[in-house]
Amino acid sequence: MPSVSIVKCDTYELEKVYHAIHKSLTLINSGDRLVKPGMKVLLKINLLSSSQPPERAVNTHPIIVRALVNIFQNDFGCEVSIGDSSGSVKNSSTFHAFRVTRINEIAEDTGARIVNFDKDEYLDIHNKGYEVVDKFRIAKTLRTADLIVSVPKLKTHGLTQYTGAIKNMLGTIPGNGKKNIHLIAPKPTVFAKALVDIYQMVPPHLIIMDAVVGMEGNGPNAGQPKKVGLILASRDSVALDAVASNIIGFEPMAIPTIRFAHQRGLGNGELDTINIAGESISNVTVPDFQKPSSGAQDFAGKYLPNFLLSLMFDNTCSTFSTVNHSRCTQCYECVRNCPAGAMSRENGKVLVDKKKCIGCFCCDEVCDFEAIQMKRSLLGRTLLGMAKALGVEKVE
Repeated sequence: MPSVSIVKCDTYELEKVYHAIHKSLTLINSGDRLVKPGMKVLLKINLLSSSQPPERAVNTHPIIVRALVNIFQNDFGCEVSIGDSSGSVKNSSTFHAFRVTRINEIAEDTGARIVNFDKDEYLDIHNKGYEVVDKFRIAKTLRTADLIVSVPKLKTHGLTQYTGAIKNMLGTIPGNGKKNIHLIAPKPTVFAKALVDIYQMVPPHLIIMDAVVGMEGNGPNAGQPKKVGLILASRDSVALDAVASNIIGFEPMAIPTIRFAHQRGLGNGELDTINIAGESISNVTVPDFQKPSSGAQDFAGKYLPNFLLSLMFDNTCSTFSTVNHSRCTQCYECVRNCPAGAMSRENGKVLVDKKKCIGCFCCDEVCDFEAIQMKRSLLGRTLLGMAKALGVEKVE
């Protein structure tokens, strides 16, 4: 039975975060048993944005990273690296992401090594047990590290509803490689299977989730910060995602990444078979956490068979991009980041070819000005409207 620890932490004060993480590791018996002196530890953080400051709750908070560096360096005598590839394909994006989040300052102060996955050597990964993605490239450092510690941020996501430990491993793929995944898997359910393919081949050994302040609403970049006041830890990404998603009001098995990973035996997503250490879920639930769409899928996750659930998920989550030109700053990050080539520049404006748009949210993820508006299909709007009218999102 996997264990997930839930520890309260109401502020990003270094001492409080340090003690909360220590307690989290103790509760799941993953300190001395897992970490050995001299190990090469890689902190795989979440650096989606190269321009959003820590208080926007887009990226893993630097104090979480600082506390983890202190723990692994000082308490366990490990060699620590901090790595990721940001959401933008712009050549310098990950470089700037380390600076806007002040992770570079942590490295300078502590001697931890920064690993820009976009600049790292890469390895070709072949997945014999794949469903969608049979091969992809990852940063080589992931194979030279003795211990991979995933440090995701608790956030919603317009395409996958929730983003956490499983999806965090998409960032192991450098640069344009992430765009290729979206092209291979344009539908929400297929994309979820692709994420599980990647996770299957690059699973972390330990997960510490930054849930002190999460992101609600139109995540993972354009939502709003929401105080949750927690640190979560586990050695099972699927179990951690099940617990974290439930805390913010989701039915875990309605989240495709959790359901598919559980079905493949890559972890445990059933709450009643997970050992919860520390706080109980009922004691820390955030009842007013805003989701990226109606909670109808939570209801469906309880009462619909898998094939109907997948059909509903694809129809309610499938979207196309539009541009609010009054907010657009003409940075053209969305154009550079569009894997389908659906976005273009014309007379200083960003235009969207709806026939090419695959609704992958890549443009939304890199727009820091809320100029991208994702519109749902008529069928999706109808299904969600019916669900709201019936009140199914209120069904327990």
